[in-house]
Formats: sequence, C-alpha cells, structure tokens
Amino acid sequence: MQDSSAGSIRNTDKIDLAYLEQIVQEVVDTVERAREDIYFLADQARQEYTRLAGELLELKQEAGEVMCMVEECEKEEKKSRRRLMEVSRDFEKYTEKDIKEAYDNARNMQVQLSILRERERNLNHRRDLLERNLRQIEQLARRAESMVGRVNVAVKMLQGNAEIISEQIEDALKKQQIGIWVVQAQEEERRKIARELHDGPAQSLANIVMRLSLIERLWEQDQEWVRREITALTGMVRDNITEVRRVIFDLRPMALDDLGLVPAMKRYLADYHDKHGLDVHFLFFGEERRLPLPIEVALFRLTQEALSNVRKHAEVDEALVKLEITPRMATVVIKDDGRGFDVARAAEKGRYGLLGMRERVELFNGELNIKSRLGHGTQIIISIPVGEGE
Repeated sequence: MQDSSAGSIRNTDKIDLAYLEQIVQEVVDTVERAREDIYFLADQARQEYTRLAGELLELKQEAGEVMCMVEECEKEEKKSRRRLMEVSRDFEKYTEKDIKEAYDNARNMQVQLSILRERERNLNHRRDLLERNLRQIEQLARRAESMVGRVNVAVKMLQGNAEIISEQIEDALKKQQIGIWVVQAQEEERRKIARELHDGPAQSLANIVMRLSLIERLWEQDQEWVRREITALTGMVRDNITEVRRVIFDLRPMALDDLGLVPAMKRYLADYHDKHGLDVHFLFFGEERRLPLPIEVALFRLTQEALSNVRKHAEVDEALVKLEITPRMATVVIKDDGRGFDVARAAEKGRYGLLGMRERVELFNGELNIKSRLGHGTQIIISIPVGEGE
C-alpha cells in the first residue's frame, strides 16, 4: 500500500509538471505571436518611411526646379517693368502700340511670377508636411523595434522560468533554445546593419544624386556655385566611404581572422576615442597566442558590448580593458569609474544587454561577473575556458 501511495504521488507530480509546462508554453506562444505582430508593424513603418523618403526626394527636386524658374521669371519681370517705365516716360518717342505691348508684357510677367511663387509656396508647404510625417514614421519604427527587443527579453525570461521548473525540461529544450537565440541574434544584427545602411549611406547617396542633378541643370548658369557644391559632395562621398568601412569592420574585423585576438583588440581600442569619444587603456598579460576562432570572436564582441554600455551609460571619459590569457583560461576585465548601477535590478529588466552577454558566455561554459554600485563605477569580468591552446 505504501508503495502504491508513493507511486500515486509521483504520477501526480508528473501531471502537475506537464500542466505547468503547458501553461508556460502557452504564455510563451502568445508573447511570440505578439512579437511577430510588432515585427510586422516595424517592417510596415520602415516601408512607409522608404516610400515617403522617395516622395520627399522627388518633391525637393521639383522645388529646386521651380526655384530656378522663379529666379529666371523675376529677372524677366524686372526687365519688363524697366521697359514699361522707359516707354511711359517718353510718349513722343514710342507709339501707342509700343506702350500697350510693354504694359501687356509687364502684366503677363507679373501674373506668371505670381503663379510660380504660389507654386513654390505650395511645394515648400508639402515638403515641410512630408518631413514631419517622415520624422513621425521613423519614431514609430524605432519604437516598434525597441519593443521587439523588450519582448525578446520577456520571451527568454519566460523560457528560463520553464527551465527552472524541471531539469528534465531544461535538458530537452537546451539545444533548441540555443538555436533560437542564435537565429534571433543573427536577425537582430541584420536589422541593425540594414538600419545603419539605410539611415546613413543610403540617405546620403540619395542626397548626392539629387544635388548632382541640380548641378547638371545649373552647370552653365553659376560656375562658382557648382564648384562649391562639388567640393561639398566630395566631402560627403569621403564620409560615406568611412561609414561603410565602419559597418564592414563591425561585421567582422579582418585583423581578428588574420592576426588573432590580442592584435585585433589593440587595433580596435587604439582608435576608439576618435570613433566614439572614449579613451580606453588596454593591458595584456600572459602568452600571446591564437585561440579557437569562435572564442576569439566571442571575447571581441563581448568587449565591444561592454564598452558600448560604458560609452552610453557610465558618463566617463575613459575606461580600462585588461586581457589575460593563461594555458586554460582567457579573462577580459572592463572597468570604469562612472555612475554605476544596480546589477540585480538591471538584470531583472534585461537592461544593458546583460542577458545576451551572459547567454553568449554560457555557450562557452564561461562565467560573467558584474560588480557595480551606484556612484562607484562598474567592473565586468568575463572568463572563458580555452584548454591548452592550439
């Protein structure tokens, strides 16, 4: 009887566990569907932004053409008024036909100029309205994308709670969950790169095309203006080249593949101030050797993420990065003397990318330790096993 009772209790536990797993999974599915809806809204907002940006570009081109027409018409209108004054002063020299012709021409030019100015005002009004709409759409898109990130954190936390319920559930879902996180990280990175290219080089190139078109139309009319415009465009092209190179470097620093982690880290941190306005002091200890490439990439990306948090939140002018490689462990320490934060509260809210950093470290069986207090700076310690080396 006792054995039967114990077996009955174990069966009840299994039923409860399955029921809890079902509840958590339903919540996760609901949140994931909401995330897909937000993705859709974000994509729609971006598409509308692209459409309005194209319409605004065409409108600016048309406004430029009308502006040139207004300038030419103003010149002709001044000529017609001078002609009218001339014939009006000397009635004996000019016939009645000449006077009437001068009067009609002056009146027609005034009417034409009035029409063109009204058209120019309408175009400027439409342009201002489009620019306001464009800013609103961009804010909506950014807000939707920010919500996607928060929902992703919520999904991960819910899934983490499901793992806590049972070690059996954790073992069954671990590989699948890691795959999902990897795919999500890839998609987020693609979206970030696409947004950077769209908001940076793509917009700048569209502006260059519009200004080149205007240069082509005014080539013979104002050579000095054309020279100044070409000089300005040359600077814009150089800026675009720099921006594209930065995006390429962010995708994958070539020095990391060719030289290894230590030289890549030195090169990246050496010009960090020029790129981001933060002085980073770098210290290295241990044996400089190649590590498995996935580990080198992980340590490099984790350092980038930590420094990005320092730059955005610490409110300091300098930081310290220390890298140590021993036969069995690679350790990176990122330290600042900034304003600090409540670690437990930040982790609960998924702030500062801490959850993503911890997940990446755990993929390599490593440890992430964060020491911080409000007003006393922050220290992040990342340790990943590397074996005996290659």
